[in-house]
Amino acid sequence: MPEVEREAALQALLDNVTAVAGTVHELEPAARATLAAVCELTGWPLGHLCVPADIGDDFVSSGLWVGAIERFPVLQEATARAHFPPGAGTIGQVITTGQPIWSSDMSRDPFVLRARQERDLGVRAVFAFPIVAADGVAAVLEFFSDQVVPRDETLLRVMASLGHQLGRVIDRRRAHQMLENSRQRLQQVIETSLEGFVSMNAAGLITDWNSAAERMFHRSRDEVLGRPLHEMIVPPRYRAADQAGRIRFLLTGESKVLGRRLELTGWRPDGSEFPIELVVWAAQDGGEWTFNAFVHDITGRRRAEAALREAYIAEQATVTRLRELDEAKSDFVATVSHEFRTPLTSISGYLEIFTDEDAEPVSERQRRMLQAMVRSTGQLQHLVEDLLAVNTIESGPLAVEPAQVPVRRILDEAVRATAGEARESGGHPVRVRLDADVGSVNADRDLLVRAVGGLLSNAIKFSPAGAPVAVRASAAGENGEDVSIAVTDAGAGIEADELPHIFDRFYRARFAKEHAIRGMGLGLSLARTIAQAHGGSLTAASTPGEGSTFTLTLPAAAGAGSGRG
Repeated sequence: MPEVEREAALQALLDNVTAVAGTVHELEPAARATLAAVCELTGWPLGHLCVPADIGDDFVSSGLWVGAIERFPVLQEATARAHFPPGAGTIGQVITTGQPIWSSDMSRDPFVLRARQERDLGVRAVFAFPIVAADGVAAVLEFFSDQVVPRDETLLRVMASLGHQLGRVIDRRRAHQMLENSRQRLQQVIETSLEGFVSMNAAGLITDWNSAAERMFHRSRDEVLGRPLHEMIVPPRYRAADQAGRIRFLLTGESKVLGRRLELTGWRPDGSEFPIELVVWAAQDGGEWTFNAFVHDITGRRRAEAALREAYIAEQATVTRLRELDEAKSDFVATVSHEFRTPLTSISGYLEIFTDEDAEPVSERQRRMLQAMVRSTGQLQHLVEDLLAVNTIESGPLAVEPAQVPVRRILDEAVRATAGEARESGGHPVRVRLDADVGSVNADRDLLVRAVGGLLSNAIKFSPAGAPVAVRASAAGENGEDVSIAVTDAGAGIEADELPHIFDRFYRARFAKEHAIRGMGLGLSLARTIAQAHGGSLTAASTPGEGSTFTLTLPAAAGAGSGRG
């Protein structure tokens, strides 16, 4: 064949294979057509396709032969049994290099594995070229002749191009398979979704309907496919608006619902309606619009919301009632406390007259009775004052009228206020220590005396008869900007599980209950409230069996001098 005609034939071969590669989706028909065309053009009698083995990196025969295979039974048998590892033999070299290989006489070529057999294969020349996909050599085409044929560089160049064109078939097949796998996975996700999935075309006809939609709308997939969507799930009064919205989008591209989470009403064949939530989105497939939606039945959520609203209304009514009761309780406590205060003041005044040194003498028995009455009256007055103070705190922030007052004065007044209680509880000596660097604080004197007095009263009640109570005032803070007043007793101490609760209003420790120690559990709570109202704090530390220390910390008065006189 003249060279010009041969070049034209090779170009025609390349064009034909390119056309085939662009239309088919499977390798085998494209390889068969290529093998036949090359054999016809070159006059070589036999062509064969090798493909990757199922396991490992070796290649094996695909079983696809084109040409007079019946003339080469030994070659066919040897090829069917053979594995071609990368780098070994003709096929192995093509796999490794990705380039065409030509052997003019395979019987003399040490690299041709099949030529090493004892039997004559019946062929002499062989050439092979790779089918190259995106990820490398995907298959190998090889051709055989029973004649010695010199190397043809032009043919090999054309074959290299053919290999890349055929690689497009594999790439397209893999892309199609990936797309199909992705579609199947998506379909499986949609089918197993707990939410209903509904799809319709531009005409409004249902094209997809998953199992959740079947359960939700009480209609089977076969029943709804190809039917108008609005007739299947939309209440009759909304159908016209639903159709108008779809048509408006198709004409203008504008929509008020696409991409938004909507709460609408669903419809079932029995005419019942139920609340649904859905998100609709549109997509073009082959130039045609499709509309898709995930639908969620929110009946349970609506019921829960209604129950929550009812519970909230009931709770608000309860809160209002409790507030009214609390106000009534506060009013009652204030009224009763004030009513108690008036007669107690009178009783206390008359008792002072009877116990005055200038009063008429009384018998020992009468004196003891009067002293008991004085103690009881004092306890009642103290209780009334506590109740009034608590009531005041509950009604709003504690009113503080601060003034610069020496810490010494506060301690002295608190000790005097509790002196009678200390004597009557077994003669507790109160030992006061004031450090030299402690001066004054800005405080409401009466409230602070009440707080320190409450701590002293608590220490006296919980200490054994005759046990001392220590009070120490010292500078606190990094630069002495605070004053701490620590009250320490030698009582039974407080258990660790009770310590976090001792400042709670009306809380009484187990020891107090077991030993019937008087009190309502208001003193410590009130003392802490007073401390916090002054910008300070009240803390407690205790060791069971050894005693407790309550520390009241307050900001020191700016520029105040030493408390020593």
